[in-house]
Amino acid sequence: MTFNFLLRDSAGWSLLFFTLVAIGVFTQLTKTSVSKSLPVLLRALLKAAPALFLAGLSWYLYQPLVSLAFLLCAIGDILLDLPETKAPHAFQLGAVSFAAALICFCIASYQRPFANHILLPLSLTNVVIAIFILRWVFPKLKGIERVLEVSYFGILIISNVIASTSQVPIFLGSSLWLMSDLSIGLSSNVLNTPANSLDTLGLYDLGLYFLAVGFLNMVSVVI
Repeated sequence: MTFNFLLRDSAGWSLLFFTLVAIGVFTQLTKTSVSKSLPVLLRALLKAAPALFLAGLSWYLYQPLVSLAFLLCAIGDILLDLPETKAPHAFQLGAVSFAAALICFCIASYQRPFANHILLPLSLTNVVIAIFILRWVFPKLKGIERVLEVSYFGILIISNVIASTSQVPIFLGSSLWLMSDLSIGLSSNVLNTPANSLDTLGLYDLGLYFLAVGFLNMVSVVI
């Protein structure tokens, strides 16, 4: 099994990506202290910078569907970081943007079938874990918020199952994204949980990295 860096083992591009991740995570973790003085839009752009970088890289490597997916991730990052007082519907629009990105990734990963689907049992494990965690979250939700989150997590879980029929890095990236959003969903609706932290952004960005590794490079798998 071979895990390639972006652009055929180019560690420089990977280093740039993780530098952007470090900056984005730092500004989010310090949004009430060190980075409090930064304009809201600038902080949102810094948060979205890793996804924007991957969108540009995917376009450069002639992967328009993957590029669109990463661009939608970046738009979602920006919308979810906008204060509700200034953008009342930003959270809902951000969720829609992420859902659209997941659909794009589903289409792209389905075009890369993986013989025998040996990762499928692992995705079923993820489904069980997701249901186990979400059973605490959904009772806290009401009305349109419940519909929105049920729809989003449904797409997220389905995308993870589809990713299990593809390459290992794609499934790994999808699983990290799933864990990150489950953590955020839990911390947003259930108080005093270990997941009640913004550091899940790093887990999400790591998921994007492995998705890029899977989609933008040839990955050889030896069974």
